[in-house]
Amino acid sequence: MNIKPDKIQIRNFLTIRYNPLDKPLISPATWQNFKQKISDPQGYQSENLLKKSILRSLDKIDGTICVSLSSGIDSTLCLALLRKVFPKRKILAICAVFEDAVDESKIAKQIAEKFEVDFKILHMESLFANMPEIIFVTKKPRWNTYSHLVAKEAKRHGKTLVTGDGADELFGGYTFRYDKFLKLLKDRDSWIIRVKKYLECHNRDWVPDQQELFGNKIKFDWNEMYRYFKHSFVNPLSPLQQVMLADFNGKLLYDFIPTGRAIYNHYNLVGASIFLDTDVIRFAQQLPIEQKYDHRKQIGKLILRKITERLGVRHSNEKLGFSPSLFFDWKNHGKNICQNYLLNKSSNIFHNKIINYDWVVKAFEKIEDDGDVRYLNRLISILALEIWYRIFITKEMKETQTLA
Repeated sequence: MNIKPDKIQIRNFLTIRYNPLDKPLISPATWQNFKQKISDPQGYQSENLLKKSILRSLDKIDGTICVSLSSGIDSTLCLALLRKVFPKRKILAICAVFEDAVDESKIAKQIAEKFEVDFKILHMESLFANMPEIIFVTKKPRWNTYSHLVAKEAKRHGKTLVTGDGADELFGGYTFRYDKFLKLLKDRDSWIIRVKKYLECHNRDWVPDQQELFGNKIKFDWNEMYRYFKHSFVNPLSPLQQVMLADFNGKLLYDFIPTGRAIYNHYNLVGASIFLDTDVIRFAQQLPIEQKYDHRKQIGKLILRKITERLGVRHSNEKLGFSPSLFFDWKNHGKNICQNYLLNKSSNIFHNKIINYDWVVKAFEKIEDDGDVRYLNRLISILALEIWYRIFITKEMKETQTLA
């Protein structure tokens, strides 16, 4: 495979975590798609569309259906609807657990037992030590693909993996961001001010001195980044509709969907996200904000909650997901690995003037002195870039290598 380093892609990955210049796998939304045209207060229409989505994806595929199961509402609803649509099919629920992170497996196991499905706990390894394998699966310099191990396990049992991807963007799951955005927002804010405040709600993806992160070969200008989001905030939609449009046309379209597709292709699996069915997308986009998010109570995914209540499903109300304990992994593996690769001036990212070495030294200090998770996230992303470079550009590293 002939892969070349793309300076704009690298800049974008290290600032907003994806490249909006890539060709998306599904069509981007316009503001007209998010105009409120329908109503489904009890979620009956949404439930029927989700069940049809399951049938379209899985009815003609035999064997065990694997589902990625946490304790949250998205994957729990996926499992409940799977069992309702396929009362006799063999289903395996896989719950991933990182060491020293929130363990959702106890609740997930109870959910699996309720719906009479097999259950497996998958103990996840260090994302630092296994970075080459993580990078190789998607062929991109990104590290948020450790969930590929769930797909790897699913491949051992069947041909399919069902996930809850898309539920947050379509049904209003990012309550903490909505609240922050509304608190920052002022009535007369221009589109560019709204974009800045939107990106402030995603501030783990960049750092205050972002422009100093890059070497001489990459030109960084915040105004270029802001223009990527202009279409989401220059329209007559309400502020939260604008945020949901930006979420859909951002990480969902250019990160989560292509990352999932790359993982499924790597393991030759049929990936089924029941929320990303065309009919579900079109319907959910047109739902009123009030049926997705209650600002006063700080509760999202209101329609999905109505469906789970009818199905008698117990789920966690916290937004967790399969997330590693970054500082625990940093202390036990990451710090030494990052020092080996990122404090070495002969590394590709410095030799090719992509990353500023002095900034990296400063980032280490910020992590050690302040415990700043934003700088930790950037260092991990820079490590991913260096490993990507060694696997695909210089070919000095194999994907099977374990870092130490």
